[in-house]
Amino acid sequence: MNKIDTKRPRVRRASSEATKFHMSSRAIDRSVEEYAAWSEKKCVKHLAHVRWGSFETMPCPHCSTCTRHYFYEADLRWKCKHCGSKFSVTSQTVFSGRKMPYRKLLASLHLWACGSAGQPTLELRRMLKHKSYNTAFTFTGKMREGLVRGFNTGLISGVVEMDGAHASGRRASEKRGKPLNYRAPSEVLESEESALLTTAARQKKRRGEKAAAIAAGGKVDPNTGQVFPETRRMVFTMRRRSGAKGQGAVITRVGVGLSETPDVVEALAKSYVAIPESVLATDTGTAFSKLGKRFQLHMQVNHSETLSGPDGAHNNNAESFSARQDRSEKGVYLNIEPKYLHDYAVETAFREDNRRKAPGAQADLALHHALNVGESHFWRGYTHGRHRGYEVLATGTRSYPSSGPPKGVAQMAAHFGRLPR
Repeated sequence: MNKIDTKRPRVRRASSEATKFHMSSRAIDRSVEEYAAWSEKKCVKHLAHVRWGSFETMPCPHCSTCTRHYFYEADLRWKCKHCGSKFSVTSQTVFSGRKMPYRKLLASLHLWACGSAGQPTLELRRMLKHKSYNTAFTFTGKMREGLVRGFNTGLISGVVEMDGAHASGRRASEKRGKPLNYRAPSEVLESEESALLTTAARQKKRRGEKAAAIAAGGKVDPNTGQVFPETRRMVFTMRRRSGAKGQGAVITRVGVGLSETPDVVEALAKSYVAIPESVLATDTGTAFSKLGKRFQLHMQVNHSETLSGPDGAHNNNAESFSARQDRSEKGVYLNIEPKYLHDYAVETAFREDNRRKAPGAQADLALHHALNVGESHFWRGYTHGRHRGYEVLATGTRSYPSSGPPKGVAQMAAHFGRLPR
């Protein structure tokens, strides 16, 4: 009697271009061990080459005179030949006034660049023994600021994919400390009472609950009519296709809006896309219909039917960004405050665009932005209680109160700070 072969056939999926790169030797260039062996002068030389392209000739940050300035070995600083001012490699940058040794700064940056979806600040603090959590937190915040002001700028053109995805406002505070599928006795009683109501009474009750949620600060989603919490945001991405098979997108721009509405997508496209000479690729969301008429061509795909339509109608690269951003928020950073959501989204865009670069190359590129956007606007004086009082949205800035406790009050004080989401 022949035995029946019950083994399932093995399906082998072809490796993607990104997988081939990460498994190759090209994915590794420098290590933290190498940074640990560098002297402070060698670190300064590296930073100077990243910032100015030279260790000998550079512009003075104070008077802009570009020449061979006097270098002092003792304090690793230069003295301008024209105005006589002294400056270091981090003068007039987001790291201006830093106390962190150069070696630790470069090691922190390298570890930050190694994360595919992000690098938790607590892990960074543990690995490099930062004395204070705020030291590591402000460092990562300044890196994101450098990307916000240096990377997420300029127009893109060509075939541009655009999409929006929900972020923040996950209602975790209602679930924290409760078993899975837990319902309070009052919720069970309310559900039983609701089952006894007539259809008209149930609808009236839902309208009342919706009105109460809106009065409490909730927002109505224009596509579904659902009321989302006040902390809910939409992260929008615009990605230019590379045009080469297997290479995906090459340039990404991001923005944050309160909801997916025509005015939000219009503002984003105006800020980041060269509209007349571009093609727009989106899903069938109503917010994109009016905007698409301004482009050479508007390709749409109905995701309820297919992922990719005929003639290249898809926005899979934009969906890829949304997936990475979702992993970043839920799996790495966990509790992104709406005020800083734009900063984290820009970090995700940077990682997505440079996913096929080795960590050292990624770190140098991010560092170049951080060293060339001027002094920090968001993080100077953060540890002294000077916090940013607004959030950056597609339609402009919006007032957002400080969430931490006042200066001198313990961070864990129960009556200060924001509720967990």
